[in-house]
Amino acid sequence: MLAGGQAERAEAVFRKDLELYPHNGWSMFGLAQSLEAQGKDEEAAVVKGHFETAWQFADVTLQAAIL
Repeated sequence: MLAGGQAERAEAVFRKDLELYPHNGWSMFGLAQSLEAQGKDEEAAVVKGHFETAWQFADVTLQAAIL
């Protein structure tokens, strides 16, 4: 959805996934990307902070969001 220019739809999908799996780093990363794509930079920064905390011990560096 993000690659297709549907940032608002992507945001909704990532938010729904985070309701089900609150600490899903992949979804936090995607949510931040979708918010940035919509110009919601302050909200994206908050989500990025949560992502960095959740992902701090991961051995994978994310480049793109997937679900």
